[in-house]
Amino acid sequence: MQSNVVVKEDELLDPADYPEEQRQLVDDFNNRIRRITGIVTGLGKEYHTIWIVNINDLRMKLYRSTGESTSRGALELGYRYKTYDKMMSEYVDTYVVDRSESVQKEVNSEVVLERIKDGSLYTVDYMRMTDDGMLSYHQMAFALAGTPGDADQFILAYRDIDKSIRKHIADKQYLREQLDIVNALSRDYYNIFKIDINNGTVVILKLDGYVTKGMDKPSDKVYPYEVLCSQYIKDRVYSEDQPAMYEAMSFETVCEKMREQDEYVSSYRVMDKGEVHYYQFTYIPVNPANLSSGILAGFKNVDDVVESAREREALAILAETDIMTGILNRGSGERKVIDALANNRHGMLCIMDIDSFKFINDNFGHDVGDKVIRGIADILSNEFRERDIVFRLGGDEYAVYAYNVTDEESGRMIFERVFSKINELKIPELDGHPISVSAGAVISDSEPHEGFEDLYKKADSCVYKSKSIDGCAVHFCH
Repeated sequence: MQSNVVVKEDELLDPADYPEEQRQLVDDFNNRIRRITGIVTGLGKEYHTIWIVNINDLRMKLYRSTGESTSRGALELGYRYKTYDKMMSEYVDTYVVDRSESVQKEVNSEVVLERIKDGSLYTVDYMRMTDDGMLSYHQMAFALAGTPGDADQFILAYRDIDKSIRKHIADKQYLREQLDIVNALSRDYYNIFKIDINNGTVVILKLDGYVTKGMDKPSDKVYPYEVLCSQYIKDRVYSEDQPAMYEAMSFETVCEKMREQDEYVSSYRVMDKGEVHYYQFTYIPVNPANLSSGILAGFKNVDDVVESAREREALAILAETDIMTGILNRGSGERKVIDALANNRHGMLCIMDIDSFKFINDNFGHDVGDKVIRGIADILSNEFRERDIVFRLGGDEYAVYAYNVTDEESGRMIFERVFSKINELKIPELDGHPISVSAGAVISDSEPHEGFEDLYKKADSCVYKSKSIDGCAVHFCH
């Protein structure tokens, strides 16, 4: 929504809609709003209190207050502190009863000016404590009082959103739950709709993001859900995701999901100006026990969440991975084995190292030695199962914890397969020099389990026994 829309005469307040004693106030408001071309059309109809703030020195002056839903204490703060940041800091501390720390950051003058500098309308939703001690769902709105680049003032406006929400909720027993849900959704979701499950229609509760054809501002206006849904998918959803989304967002699917669960969430991709973005929808019943009370639908961009999740996953993988070989490093491998033992997951722990590795490094070079290390790691990764724990201890040493291998016969069959692959490993730079490993193994199949350190020492001691045998060999600790 852009705030540089020219206000037309017929879009101002109609004095005839107000009591006679308020008409002078309405006329005064209309005269002033004509001079402030940057106010969004109709702002005065929706917001009960409007302040004008000087961009240069942040000094405030009251522009309009109808008295309705206006907190006397909040007005006094504006008169007392005179400058925006001081007044707003005190206002949030005094009246905002949820996520106050976040709201403080969102209404900081630098943040506000950055959000509205291009003419955009910027809104912040929150729960407010009223003068009579009641909780009420409120909104602050910010807009330039002029055109971008020329405005020397901006607008701070307040409104009580409870009223518009109550229009769409018949079951007053669940009003508090409804307000909490809308409040939670409004923190993250650009668009929020309320769907009437009885006739398949929808009304708009919040509309800050992209709107599809035929939609208007939040109001009592009723739209056919399927028509708007289909138009949105056609206009907005990435072509590859459209077939799935027609099914996922259909009225029948949503109703079915709401009968089965209290929340229906899914992600999809949106095409915007040639770029693909990730979005998420959430459907929540107003009253899970009575779907006729309606369904709330929220839509938001989740690019940041997707990217941060990918980054966290990448960092976690990087922290656990041995850079040279791509298998687990010692720290992460040991932690996973310790966790398996603590949860009584029986298996075989084996330790192995490459025979005559110093000879390989000294005579063929460290680059060739690195190729041998990576070649053995690849074989271990391929021959053991994906669920087994394969990790590099360091240098030319490796360890594997193989789940559910609880007898020596099964273990030896695995080693035969591994040794066969190692014997086939060819590295041209070695000029036919054989590659072999010596291994030691121990079975963990009794309770209480021995700790990792004890098992490691037993398996490691068997490695030295295997060293006395030419070629690949394994000894089991009994």
